[in-house]
Amino acid sequence: MPDNNGVNETEELLEEYENTEAQADNETEEEEHKEPSKLFKFITTLFYIFLLCSVGIALVITLFTLDFLDIINFRNAIPENYRKGWPLEAYYEFVKLHQLPEEQRYQQMIYDEQNRYNKLISDGNKNLEDRAKALEESYRALVRTQKEQYKLDQEALRRKQEELALQQKKLDDALADLDKRKKAIDDLSNRLASEAISIEASLIRFMEKENRLDQVCAIAAQMEPKALAKVFDEVPDDQLIYDIMGGLQPSHSAKTLAHMDPEKAGKIMKISNNPLTLPQPGPPRSYIPPSLTNLIEETKANRR
Repeated sequence: MPDNNGVNETEELLEEYENTEAQADNETEEEEHKEPSKLFKFITTLFYIFLLCSVGIALVITLFTLDFLDIINFRNAIPENYRKGWPLEAYYEFVKLHQLPEEQRYQQMIYDEQNRYNKLISDGNKNLEDRAKALEESYRALVRTQKEQYKLDQEALRRKQEELALQQKKLDDALADLDKRKKAIDDLSNRLASEAISIEASLIRFMEKENRLDQVCAIAAQMEPKALAKVFDEVPDDQLIYDIMGGLQPSHSAKTLAHMDPEKAGKIMKISNNPLTLPQPGPPRSYIPPSLTNLIEETKANRR
């Protein structure tokens, strides 16, 4: 029995090994039969087309070379209509040139080069003409632009001149008004100085008159009202009587008016209703008070 079990196990191991090898062979065959990717197909197709084109170009060059060497001559068999197209036209020109004798070939090459240079020169002249036209148009456009800018600058300058003229007119008017005001101030200063001097003279006369009346009033205050009334009746200056009575006691003045002539007393009473006025200025004096002198100097300073 043990021997049979060992044999069975060995057989099972051999079968398992054979199954494993068969599975590995199947996987290898599947990998070998697996189709390539699309990218690989595209690259191989491009490479194949490139090779075909290269072979075709090489065959064409080989044919043209054999024909040029007169080994296989087929250029004369091509119809004239097909010789006018590219690249046959260039090939026929090349063969024609190189089949000439050497001296004629050089002359033909010189002639072709001269034609090429003439063509380049003519093209260059044409380019120069086009360039000249372009420059002329650019110059004209620049001139137009400069003219327009000049007109704009002239218009701006004209407006500035008008503004300047207006400002100058305003300044002239202001100066004229200032001159007029200065003249008015000068005239006012002169009038002020004259009025101040006149007032000062009137005040001096008034003060002198007041000083004289003080003595008269003191004398009149000592007299009886009846005697004083008789004296006032003989005095023709009613204003003087009024001024003297102004320095007396009201009771004394009332008694004096009661003894005076009624008509004259009425005239004196009317004087009280008149406004107070200063006396007329006297003759010009050389003395001017310091305060008035300062006022005149300040007026002159303001006038400047």
